[in-house]
Amino acid sequence: MFAPTFNLNLTLRRAVLAALLAAGSSVAMADPLHYHVEIDTSQFSGAGFLDFAFLAGNSPAPGATATLSQFSGAFGALDSKEGNVSGSAPGTLVFGNGGGYNDWFQNVSLGGRFAFDIVFGGDFLGTNGNVGTTFSLGLLDQSASAYLGNPNGNLLQFDLMPLNGALPASIAASTYASIASISAVPEASEWMMLTGGLALIGFALRRRRVAALTA
Repeated sequence: MFAPTFNLNLTLRRAVLAALLAAGSSVAMADPLHYHVEIDTSQFSGAGFLDFAFLAGNSPAPGATATLSQFSGAFGALDSKEGNVSGSAPGTLVFGNGGGYNDWFQNVSLGGRFAFDIVFGGDFLGTNGNVGTTFSLGLLDQSASAYLGNPNGNLLQFDLMPLNGALPASIAASTYASIASISAVPEASEWMMLTGGLALIGFALRRRRVAALTA
């Protein structure tokens, strides 16, 4: 008696494909929209500042937003804000790129970890253009005259480029200091697809073992 390996192998291949599609589903836009950011200031002490900025290019850029939430860390009072930004930290900050300079300058106590989630959205996802918008984060000392972590400036940045003909909108994430990290956050739909794909793989493997034992 021959085990029905053909159908089982086909099921297994489909399950693997489903899991791979789930893992790469965010690539449909070219890049994810949701990220988690962490900053480790354990090598520093005293007071300092986090400088959040969301700046469009010199020419009019398609609309874009950056929503920051899930803050953790020793945040103090707001020092200054400018342009199209609202909310509070810790809490939720919402940046737009309509102003010439959109900046949030926040007092913090150094020596620990800071973290937040950031979600990008707006017209740049579906509007043609060739001018992007950049979100950046810098860490400064108590005098606000020297950068920490990266003496040349920002710890990290995200470069948002709009839809451009056949090229999809994209988000390029970069870090410039070892104390900064960026990781993509899968959306709920992606987790469901991945879980479903893995469940299919497990089911196919169990069927294959049973078929081999009864052959």
